[in-house]
Amino acid sequence: MTVTACPPQLEPPPVEPTPRLGPFLAGHIVFTFLNAALFSNVIWLVPMLVRLRFGAADDATRDWQTTLVTAAIPTFMVLSIFWNELLRRLSLRTYLLIFWLTAALPLGLIGVVRTYPQLLLCHIPAMIGWAGWMPVGGKLLKDFYSDAVRGRVYAVLNVVGVGASIASIYFLGGWLAVAPDAFRLFLPAAAAAQLVAVAIIWRLARRLPNTGGAQPTAAPWNWSVLVRPVLHMGAVLRADHVFRRYEQAFMTYGAAYMLCDALLPVLATTKLGMEYRAYAYSTQMILKVVTLVLTLPMGWLLDRIGAVRTSGLVFAVLAFYPLLLLAAGTPTGVGVASAVYGVGMAGVSLSWMLGPVALAGHAERVPHYVAIHTTLVGVRGVLFQGLGMLVYRMTGSFTWPLLISATAFVWAAGQMWRLHVATRRTA
Repeated sequence: MTVTACPPQLEPPPVEPTPRLGPFLAGHIVFTFLNAALFSNVIWLVPMLVRLRFGAADDATRDWQTTLVTAAIPTFMVLSIFWNELLRRLSLRTYLLIFWLTAALPLGLIGVVRTYPQLLLCHIPAMIGWAGWMPVGGKLLKDFYSDAVRGRVYAVLNVVGVGASIASIYFLGGWLAVAPDAFRLFLPAAAAAQLVAVAIIWRLARRLPNTGGAQPTAAPWNWSVLVRPVLHMGAVLRADHVFRRYEQAFMTYGAAYMLCDALLPVLATTKLGMEYRAYAYSTQMILKVVTLVLTLPMGWLLDRIGAVRTSGLVFAVLAFYPLLLLAAGTPTGVGVASAVYGVGMAGVSLSWMLGPVALAGHAERVPHYVAIHTTLVGVRGVLFQGLGMLVYRMTGSFTWPLLISATAFVWAAGQMWRLHVATRRTA
């Protein structure tokens, strides 16, 4: 009789404990609040400082100066793909410190500027640095939370961010109405608070061995650092046709968004004569309040129907925004347009991040997919902010650029719907 030896029983690999949701969400909420208090005010305040304080005397020059600062916000997102390369090579602590030095510190220095060139020298480095948050933000979102709850958690974080934006915009807008130099105190204080926020997020990440404790990639620093991310981005878009079509639809949506973004501060000041408080309340305040109310329902909707269909739905809603801006004759009219804008952006604010996170599939691919998505924001910022201002200056009217914007929103909604049909048929 032959006796067959039993193979040795192997011990199963240890399972990493799932991190408790509470501590991570609590710390993430504090970070989100402090982060939003700084960056949400930059979006509206810097263009208005150009229009009302530091811009040139003649309208044509001031219009292009305004476009330069509004375009800088999305344009430098094109560098996100290089920030992702930096994230691979540095420890998380070093990366977050560089992020604060380039993104938050220059915004604090706006408190001492006296001229438009000085304002630009602070604003542009800050926007270069802001592109660095997207890759690490997507990575931490994937690492902190499971797939089953990520949509709702991200919706909660968006509610906190929007709530912080509402409170800080209301506070700063009212303060500037009675003290035009209030930004000289607010921005340095908010930049200092951002350093606390970065420290909190680093402490959270240290509790995850695969995040805070990971060693950076020991790759050589040479010319390929500049070439490889671009080539890799192209390879991913060629290979992943679903992600490519998702990005094409977002590119169309982004073109429409950039046209409105470039013209809004010009329309508000030139056509309607709005100042700090009226502009902040009629645009950012109403936008944020509506977004706040609808973010959680949009998070539920996204968990039910996915990022593709959610994006298509809200893109269609956003087609009404430029038409209402065109019809606005008072700050109240701008407020109505901003309310519709808030309905759409409540969905976009979720699908913008969670679409690439979901389509990436594996956790290690998430920072790269988010970086690609963010980089393409910069591409459309370069192309369409200037185009919107050029069409306005050539025609002397807001009509044509805003009609083009409405058409692009409708087209983007159609692209998302066709992508949904194609992916459902394939499945």
